[in-house]
Amino acid sequence: MSITESLSGAEIVVPVAVFLAVSLQRWKTGMRDAWREEAEAYRARAERLDEEVARLVEEVRALRQENAQLRAEIRSIWKGSDTESRIT
Repeated sequence: MSITESLSGAEIVVPVAVFLAVSLQRWKTGMRDAWREEAEAYRARAERLDEEVARLVEEVRALRQENAQLRAEIRSIWKGSDTESRIT
């Protein structure tokens, strides 16, 4: 095999190898960026859900407190009556 034949073969192989290397790098970068975007979206959703759960916990706590107050008011209104035993 002469140098001329080697160079003509290299003229085909080198650009193909460079093209493949660049394509692979772009694919890896694209996959990394896509996974990063998915992770950020998941993190944002988790933070929103965490805030919503905290809000709901506070709301349930307030409703329980209001319920206890209403029960106490009902007991004081119906104190001594027969219906008191059915409320508790």
